[in-house]
Amino acid sequence: MAKIKKIYAYEIIDSRGYPTIEGRLILDNGVSVTTSIPSGTSIGKSEALELRDKDPTRFEGLGVTKAISYINDLLGPKLVGISPLKQEEIDLWLIKADGTKNKSKLGGNTLLTISQLIVKAAAADLKVHLFKYINSLYQSLFNTQISLERLPDPIFNIINGGKHANNNLEFQEFQVIPSSSYSFTEAYKIGIEVYHELQKVLAYRNANISVGEEGGFAPDFPTNLDAIEIINETIAQKNLKIGLDIFLGLDVAASHFYTDGKYHIKDKPHPMKVEEYMEFINKLVTSYSILVLEDPLNEDDWGEWIKFNQKIPKNIYLVGDDLLTTNRERLERAIREKACTTILIKPNQIGTITETLQVIDLARKNNFNYIVSHRSGETNDSFIADFAVAVQADFVKFGASARGERLAKYNRLWQIEREELKK
Repeated sequence: MAKIKKIYAYEIIDSRGYPTIEGRLILDNGVSVTTSIPSGTSIGKSEALELRDKDPTRFEGLGVTKAISYINDLLGPKLVGISPLKQEEIDLWLIKADGTKNKSKLGGNTLLTISQLIVKAAAADLKVHLFKYINSLYQSLFNTQISLERLPDPIFNIINGGKHANNNLEFQEFQVIPSSSYSFTEAYKIGIEVYHELQKVLAYRNANISVGEEGGFAPDFPTNLDAIEIINETIAQKNLKIGLDIFLGLDVAASHFYTDGKYHIKDKPHPMKVEEYMEFINKLVTSYSILVLEDPLNEDDWGEWIKFNQKIPKNIYLVGDDLLTTNRERLERAIREKACTTILIKPNQIGTITETLQVIDLARKNNFNYIVSHRSGETNDSFIADFAVAVQADFVKFGASARGERLAKYNRLWQIEREELKK
C-alpha cells in the first residue's frame, strides 16, 4: 500500500465569495487527490468551530491562512509515511491534537480537510469508486454492512429565505421533493423542470427572480404562506399531483426569528408564543403535504421539540439540524427523549469523517432517519454525493437544481446511477 508523501493546503473562494480551504494529498506512488471544505451561514451553536483569521484587513476577517498553516506546517508533515488506509487512527490523532470539544484549537475546517483527503486518497489508491470505499470503511469500523441498493431521494430548495436571501421570508428553505417511486434520473428531471416553471410563474407575477445563496429564487413575498402557495401553483402548472408525484419540504430555521420567548413571522400580525406557533406550523404540515420539516423550533427548546414531535403526523420527517449539529451526544439525547425523527448530516459540523460515520451508525442502530446535506457556502467538490450513497441516506439536500457548486453534487449522483452503482 502506498504511503503519504505530502499534504498541503491553500485558499480558494467558495460560492459566497469568501475564502475556504482546498487541500491536496500526494502518495509516494504518484496518486494525487484534492478536496475542499464548505462553510455554513446558518450555524448551530453546537457546531465544530470554523477557524478564521479574523484579520479585518483581509477578506473581512474571513481568511483561512491560519488553518492552512496548521495543515502545511504542523499536521501534514507528521502524516508523511503513513498509509491512507488508517482513517480511524488518523482521525483520532487529529481529534487528540486539537484537544477541544468543539475543535476550537485547530478548527473543524482544518481537521476535515485532512480527514477527507485521507478517504479520497485511499479510494484512489485502491482504484475503487469513492462511495464504495466509504461504504467499506463504515463496515470495517462498525462491523455492519450497508447494502448499496439505491440513490438517496433529492430535496430541491427552490425558494430561499431567512439568512440565505435578502427578502421578507423568515423561513430559510422552501423545497420540493419528488416521490421516492421515481428513479434519481426522473426525480432530477422533475426538480429541474419545476425550478424553471417557478421562474416563469414568478416572472408572470412580476416577482423577483434573483437567487439566494443556495440557488433558489428569492422573491420578496409578504408572507411565508405566499411562497408555499406559489410553489403549489407551479406544481399544478406541471400537471404533477402534490402528495402523490411530489411533496413539499421546509427548512424553517426558527432560531433565526425566535426572540424573547416568541416567534416573529409576518404570517401573523403579532409575535407568537410557542403554543400558538406550534399550532400554526402543524396546520401548515397537514394543509400543504409537507413531508420534510427541518428546525421548526428554537434549537435550545428541547421540551418543545418533544411536545411537537408528539403532535405532528407520524409520516413526517421532523429534522434536527441546528438542534443536533451532527453531534453524537445531541443525537443520543434526541433518540432518548424522542425530540425528532431525523438528523441532518453535515461533516463540517463535527470535523472528521470517522465522527460523522459514528453519528450515522448511532442513527441506523436506533432506526433514526438521516439526510446528508451541503452548506450555504459550497465548492465544486462532490464528496458528499459519494458519502450520501455510501451510507444510503434517506435524502440528500444539495440546494436548487442550479449553480455549479450545487449541480456538482447532483450530477455526481446522476453519474453514479448511470455508470457505477450496480457495477
